Amino acid sequence: MPLSFQNRGSYRDRIIPASELGDPGPPPYGDSYPVKLPDGDWADLPFLALPPDFETAIAYLCITENSFELEDRLSTAMADLVRDLAPEVVVGMPTLGMVLAASVAKKLGHPHYVPLSYSRKFWFEDELSIPVISITSPLKPKTVFIDPRLLERMEGKRVLLVEDVISTGGTVSAELELMKRIGADVVGVVTAIRETNVWQNTLGAVDPDWPGLVRAPIDCPLFRKGDGGWYPDWSTLPK
Repeated sequence: MPLSFQNRGSYRDRIIPASELGDPGPPPYGDSYPVKLPDGDWADLPFLALPPDFETAIAYLCITENSFELEDRLSTAMADLVRDLAPEVVVGMPTLGMVLAASVAKKLGHPHYVPLSYSRKFWFEDELSIPVISITSPLKPKTVFIDPRLLERMEGKRVLLVEDVISTGGTVSAELELMKRIGADVVGVVTAIRETNVWQNTLGAVDPDWPGLVRAPIDCPLFRKGDGGWYPDWSTLPK
């Protein structure tokens, strides 16, 4: 007998042409929220309620489950945002950041990129690893590794870090720490979306220069549950 799951929800991004939508309209919002793309169109993203009380939510981007069209638009915008930094190497954070890192590297004219890994191969070294905690897996820290055979791609080079989303800043902070450990010259961090402004405090507490490294084509606030749906808390919008 096949398994049956009730109230599982769905994940479908929807691109809305600018000609069909001028602005998101007033709250409350129901199951999704339209974020404006750099080209003027909108990407309608589903809400993801957050633990422990599920009274707050983010407009959730999951690039591996998005359409190819949305990924292409976002990676193009991300590449355009960092072209002036003249990065020589693009580094992708697992797992979702690697999807965008590959596209951004191609659009910057690079022959390859450096993928980090959550999977420890037998030739990896503990000194080239660091634990990370993300907003979607706060109770299960993961360990991210650099393949030692890829260090030669990064030595003495201008490095760009690519992520899909930055929210609490835990993942990016760990990634920056790891780059610092190997002596990489990080010239910027680019993400598809900056969720809330919590990450600014997380990164700034380690290095006051780190928040200024982060660029993104989309900024989004935290949403709070209220009568009839979700309401944006504009005080949490990234500065």
